[in-house]
This record gives sequence, structure tokens and C-alpha cells, in this order.
Amino acid sequence: MNRSLDFPSSYRALRAGRKLAFFIIAAALFLPSLPQAQTLKKVPFPFSPIGLNCLPWFIVKEARLSEKYGIELDPIFIGASSALFQSMLSGAAEMSGSGGPAIIANILSGGDIIHVTAMVPRFTQSVMVKPEIKRPEDMAGKKIGVSRLGTVTHFALQTAIDGYGVKNVTILQMGGQPEAFAGLARGSVDGAVFSPPYNFQLKKQGYNELVSPNDLKKFTDFITNGIVARRSVIEKDKDTVIRVIKVTAEAIKLIQTDKDYTKKVIMKWMPMKDPDLLEQAYLFASENYAKEGLVNEGALRSMVKQMVQSNLIDPKLAGSTPITAYYDNRYVEEVKRSGFFDQLWR
Repeated sequence: MNRSLDFPSSYRALRAGRKLAFFIIAAALFLPSLPQAQTLKKVPFPFSPIGLNCLPWFIVKEARLSEKYGIELDPIFIGASSALFQSMLSGAAEMSGSGGPAIIANILSGGDIIHVTAMVPRFTQSVMVKPEIKRPEDMAGKKIGVSRLGTVTHFALQTAIDGYGVKNVTILQMGGQPEAFAGLARGSVDGAVFSPPYNFQLKKQGYNELVSPNDLKKFTDFITNGIVARRSVIEKDKDTVIRVIKVTAEAIKLIQTDKDYTKKVIMKWMPMKDPDLLEQAYLFASENYAKEGLVNEGALRSMVKQMVQSNLIDPKLAGSTPITAYYDNRYVEEVKRSGFFDQLWR
């Protein structure tokens, strides 16, 4: 499939002295397309981080998939979950690409940002460490980095620590994946938690994948990423969220069926020239996204429990808040009833 990665070029400035006929022809050619363009609803779509967990929305942007659904989805990188959610609560965006414990913290602090889909319904992180650290139990007494406390990387590490019964691990906040990468290289930490493609790069450099996503999956359910939205907004605009669900699903289908194009998008958004790493990235992308994205209530219960145990949320408030406060599967279920998924994946 031959797809272009270039955005539409701006119109060249019209040269002076053109004949009137030129303008008449140009008007005839271009004006009929304007009403259609004006019907596209712009949908700002903050996301974090820049990595494979957000690849479907990069595909949407590059392949211009959203136009057929009458929207213009615009992925915008925002680094931290707190900043991303603040942009939503301020009205700058109705939906975003996010997930995990930040949703629970937001609801318990009075916000209304909920899970609409679970696009990546599992841990995709790895605990990467110095080569001399061989077993999970060897993390005892070591310094292991996460992006921030209460984030997905923190939960992945805590799940590994609890799952393997490791004591005396010092958890350090690094700020983000690039900072954790640099900290591990400098030796300021003994290991850190990384999402793809960083974990692939580190393995190739000789670092040890102490705990893999499959290891973490044995211990608990989780939601790493998905479509999240303000409940109060989407209840009044169901149509837009359903369109975003559909175009995201179509992007996931394209990822699984067009390997060459997907690799081009990966290279554009996540500069990756090594063919081995690019192949690993594609294999991850082709295997880890949910085809429908129904939110697993058990995963949310596990996250609430871990947040209470880590003293990240008030246990009484968490105990009195129904699990349904954190998600709403009605929109995915409506898309499913319409037969869209069956037709897409047949």
C-alpha cells in the first residue's frame, strides 16, 4: 500500500498578472471542496508518552484516517499526566491518549476524566538493569528509577517488587524515559522501568531485562493506555467519542495489515534506524493492541488496591467510590452492537 507521510503542502502564492480566466478555473476547482473541509470537527488529542503505546494515533494522523469519520484528530504530545489532565479539565481537549493510575487519582480528587477504552490492556514496561544484576531478587538494596511516583512505570516496578517479594529497593523519580535512559547510562541508578522502544534499545546495548511485560502480566491486570475523556463532556457529545473509537480501531487494523507503512510511521515519530529494533517495535505493535478495547473492571480494582497500599490515595475515599466511577464501556459497546468491529476485522 503506497501511503504518503507528508502533510498537505500550503498553496503557492498566486503570481501577479495572471489572466482572469485562471482565477475562474481555480475557483471552480477548489471552492466545491470547501464545504466538506469545513464539516471536519477538529479534535485536539493530547497524549503521553511518545512511544509505541500511542502508535495508533500517529497512524491516524499520518494516514489521515479521521477525515472519513468527519473529524480531524490532532495528536499533541504533553509530557506528564498531570499536565495532560489539566489541559482537559481547562477545556483545551475533550479526550486524550492516557490511562493507568492517573485516572483513579483524578476521580478521587474531584475530576471527571474516565477510561472510555483500554487500547493497551496490560503492562508493556520492562525493568531494565545493569548486566551484573541477574535475578529480580537482586534488586534488593539497589536504586531503580521510574518516571514519577503514581505513574505506570511506578506501578510496573511496584508490581515486580511485590510479586517477587523483594525488600529494600530505593525508588527514584527520573522525570521521563529519556532522563531514565541517561541516568542508567551514567550509573546514577542501577536500573529503571522503560516502555517500548526504549527497552528494546537497552537490550541491544547489553542491559538486562530483569522483568518483562509477560512477567508482570502473571501478577496483575493493568491498563497502560487507551482513550480517556471527560465524562461530563462526552455524555453530551457521544457522536465524537464514537468516531474516535472507530478511527483508533481502524488504525490498529492498519498496523496489523500494513507492515511497511507502519514501520515508516514508527521511524518518523520515534527515530529508529536500526532494522532489528524496528522489527521488534513492529512486532510489539502488531501484538499488543486490543481490537475492541472494553475496559476490564478487574484491572481497575487491582490499580485501586495498589494505590491504597502505596499510600497514593485515601483508603476510605477509595473504598466508598464505586469502580464504575473510573470508566464507561457504553461507547465501545455501542460500536460493537453496530457491527463495526465485526466488519473491520473480518
